[in-house]
Amino acid sequence: MKAALLKGSNQVIIDDIPVPKISDDEVLLEIKYCGICGSDVCSVRDATLLPPGTYMGHEFSGVIAEIGKNVGGTWKVGDRVTCNPLYMCGECWGCKHGRYSICQYAAAKGIGTASGIEYQGAFAKYVRVPIPGKRLHHLPDELSFEEGALVEACATSLHPVRVSAFRPRDSAMVLGAGPIGLGVIAHLKSAGAGLIIATEVNGKRIELAEKFGADYVFNPQEFSDLKAKVLELTNGEGIDVVFMHAPVSTVFEHASDFLRIGGQIILHGIITEKVPILPIDWAMNEWQLQGLMGYYADEFPMAIEYLRKKLPYKEMITSKIKLGDIVNEGFDRLLTPDHSEVKILVSPE
Repeated sequence: MKAALLKGSNQVIIDDIPVPKISDDEVLLEIKYCGICGSDVCSVRDATLLPPGTYMGHEFSGVIAEIGKNVGGTWKVGDRVTCNPLYMCGECWGCKHGRYSICQYAAAKGIGTASGIEYQGAFAKYVRVPIPGKRLHHLPDELSFEEGALVEACATSLHPVRVSAFRPRDSAMVLGAGPIGLGVIAHLKSAGAGLIIATEVNGKRIELAEKFGADYVFNPQEFSDLKAKVLELTNGEGIDVVFMHAPVSTVFEHASDFLRIGGQIILHGIITEKVPILPIDWAMNEWQLQGLMGYYADEFPMAIEYLRKKLPYKEMITSKIKLGDIVNEGFDRLLTPDHSEVKILVSPE
């Protein structure tokens, strides 16, 4: 079968690999759709987040094609499912404290996030699922396979809102309205935010940010003093919680410009450069900085329920492409600065 392999920076090939063979404790899925994640795009640009040798793809839906004889539960061949790709060892500090997103093996043994064919991802026809009891989730009949491939992104968006200091009626600012930032806006809106301000430069994403619930969406390239505008909208106080989703170091460097005294920044964007800060500002204002990655195990079924309640996630899907076109119509397009894509889904057919 065909599978997308990251060989290095700006090097993705379609490789021929065997259909995975499962153990008695595993499940084999036939993939219907797999979304291209921002982390996939960043790794193609600069292979630091995902290592070279990774068979990519971790936002996926499909049907069960084969079940190992030791797999318990109510699973059967043909079940429609979505899957939590992160590994959960159950033994490390993160797992023992319920913080599965920081399991020491979460990405190192994740589906589509680790090097080697053993951890082969879902830009393929079939994918092997170890520890299916912790990872697989039934896809309700009212959700399409396309929506099933958005569950992982929905859970990733829910996590920062849930873990943050945000409370109903608080003001929030979302820096970067890509797929995760858009999801954060939707969750903030449903959680009763008093004011949501977003920043984005992409026209299509600006349109969706407004539809998802942002009260104001500003293109920072068109404002000489965005800080003054934010202070004006918050009666001079600043923002309670700033959600940082733009993978741009200069945006993070200035994120604290928008904070009120005692405010919080949630860092969820992928930034691999050093960023200068002035510690005295953080001390005097008692600002908080919270880094986040992934999601907790219970946030996956929560995300399914949010999608059942018809959060407008499906409107993120701007293209559906075939696996053979993933480089030219997927990564190359998403790496073009002026593209109009939000979420591209890939089908192995």
